[in-house]
Amino acid sequence: MARPVDPHAKIELLRAAEAVFVEHGLEKAHVEEITARAGKSKGSFYLHFSSKEEAFRQIVETTIARLAGYLEQMEPASLPEPADLSEMIESWFELEVELFEFLWQNRGVMRLLLQGGGSADFGYLIDAFAERARERTKEWLRLSVERGHYRKDLDVEVASLVISGAYDRLARALVRLDKKPDIRGWVRGAQRVLLIGCCAPAVREVVDQSVSEFVEPIPASAASVKPGGARKFRRPA
Repeated sequence: MARPVDPHAKIELLRAAEAVFVEHGLEKAHVEEITARAGKSKGSFYLHFSSKEEAFRQIVETTIARLAGYLEQMEPASLPEPADLSEMIESWFELEVELFEFLWQNRGVMRLLLQGGGSADFGYLIDAFAERARERTKEWLRLSVERGHYRKDLDVEVASLVISGAYDRLARALVRLDKKPDIRGWVRGAQRVLLIGCCAPAVREVVDQSVSEFVEPIPASAASVKPGGARKFRRPA
C-alpha cells in the first residue's frame, strides 16, 4: 500500500526553503539543505516542486499577493469625502503601519525580493509590483485632486513617481535593519512630509511662485516605466 501524502509537507518545505534562500540566496541554495531542514526526503521535495526556482517563485507569489492585498485596501474609490478627511488620514496611517509591520516581519523574504532573489531571472518581479503600486498611487492622487484633498495644479504623474519612489526607499531601508525601528514614527513622518511638505509656512509662498515658473509636467508616456527600464526626466530649457 502506498504511503499517504503528508498534507503538511509542502508548507514545511516552503518554510525551510525560505530560510535557506534568505541565508544563501537562490543561486547558492541547495535542495539537499532544504530537505534536511524540513526533515523530508528529496523525493518529497520533487513531489511538490519541479525545482528550487519553483519553490522560490511560490514564496515570492505568496508574499506579493499579501502586498497586493494592501493595495486593494487603498482603492481610490473608497476614499471618504472631504468632510471625513481626518478619518481618512488616520485610516490611511493605520493601513500603512500594518503594511510596514508586514514588511518588517517578512524582511528576510523582502530582502530577497528587492535583490531579485540573488538571481537576475527574478529581478523583474519586484519591479512589476512597484509599477503596479505607482499606478494605484496615481489613481489615488487624481481622485484626491478631484475631491479637493490636494491642490488643483498638482501634476499627478510627477507626484506618483516621487511618492512611490520615496516609499520604495523607505521599505528598502526598513528591511535592511537588524533592530526594529519605531514604525509608527516612520509612517507618521512620511505622511507629514507628503501632506505638509518640508517648508515652513513663510517659505511656501516663495516656493509656489518660483516652482510654477519652471516646472514642466512629465507626459504620461514618460512617467510609465516598464520593469527594468530607466526613468527619464525632462529638464526645463
